[in-house]
Amino acid sequence: MERGSRGVLLALVLLAAVAGPGCNEGDTITNNPPTLSATCSARPAQGDAPLEVAFALGLAGAQGAVAVRISYGDGASGTDPDATHTYTEGGLYTASFTVTTPTQTARCATTVDVSGSASGGGGEPGSNLPPIADFRTNPSAKNGKISGAAPFTVNFNMCLTADPDGDELYFNMDLDGDGKWNVRGRTGASCREPWDYAAGTWKPLICVTDITPEGLALHPKQCRTYTVVATP
Repeated sequence: MERGSRGVLLALVLLAAVAGPGCNEGDTITNNPPTLSATCSARPAQGDAPLEVAFALGLAGAQGAVAVRISYGDGASGTDPDATHTYTEGGLYTASFTVTTPTQTARCATTVDVSGSASGGGGEPGSNLPPIADFRTNPSAKNGKISGAAPFTVNFNMCLTADPDGDELYFNMDLDGDGKWNVRGRTGASCREPWDYAAGTWKPLICVTDITPEGLALHPKQCRTYTVVATP
């Protein structure tokens, strides 16, 4: 064999060694997509019927367009994770979320514990009336949304809420949307609360109900969820 032929043969052998086995012309190389994960929670997660619940859905690793299917556990369903859902009867419900992209699927679930409707207060059964809730914010909310340049302060004011029977009022406020009450208190300073928002999107939840002198709720909480968008 001539020297030139031996050189060509050696080059082909080296090329095959570098390429390695299992990588031939025409082979299909598949890149697996990253794992999609989903977490979900309910706010409030328990209360008296009728109970309006806001849900939070967190996603990580999504690739492409995201679609969401929701089963609220009471026969109702939906596709908007930002929508609230009202449970009208007592029971323990499991709200499940199925999230899909063109190549991924993930699921999560959260429970909601709903007590039966509260009975009326004094007098004949059902004669006690619920509070007339008055939800106010400064800056004012437009369709439940409050926007501003971060950092900025939102003042939540429920002090104009009135009870037809003169019952004492009780306020719950989850001001940073983490599922924990920042305010849990009776009529007085607890009806008004400011909160400072850093850059991001926040979901405060504000509630009120009337209570007996012993502190027992007479009616289900009346709640409103806001979306606060603090731009950088």
